[in-house]
Amino acid sequence: MKQRFTSLFFCCLVVAFLTSCKNSKASDTMHTKAVLNITIDYEKQPGPGSNQWAVWIEDPEGYLVKTIFVTGFTADGGYVPRPACTPIWVSKANPSSLSGTSIDAFSGATPASGLLTYTWDLTDDDDTPVGNGNYLLIVEGTLFGESEVIFKAPFSVGEKEMKISATPEYTSDEEKNKEMIKSVNAEYVLVK
Repeated sequence: MKQRFTSLFFCCLVVAFLTSCKNSKASDTMHTKAVLNITIDYEKQPGPGSNQWAVWIEDPEGYLVKTIFVTGFTADGGYVPRPACTPIWVSKANPSSLSGTSIDAFSGATPASGLLTYTWDLTDDDDTPVGNGNYLLIVEGTLFGESEVIFKAPFSVGEKEMKISATPEYTSDEEKNKEMIKSVNAEYVLVK
């Protein structure tokens, strides 16, 4: 009887230890409820070959975590006749392999000029919550022909709210349509 009690007690200790390890790991990787609100200052440009952009989140290794928004022309295959149309997003997202339903979830018509707001709910493309850690917000805009602007801003998912401003990088010295995306800012906000 004493041996059964000792064995049972030992099994309970092992289960309690494994449960506490599992709960500890979960709290290290999961965040509280939060969102990333992204604001783009956009000014529609005249003429063809512009007004296309994509907004997405990457992990530290450069893998696409989630596409937040892509202009409709690009999402509907505009990158085929115009390969210069958001080529970085196209190479990472591989939109030709996505279903129409998937593309509809993150694409839309090119909006009017103004401040545009997009929200990332901290899930990946499969709607699975991401863990705490470092991420990168990227906005790629096709300005004119092959001329592009890429905004990048690192941020952290965790317990601390933050504001971030993305830094633009231009792929050419072409001045045409450089004012298409004037700025990209975001705010990581904990939801109460």
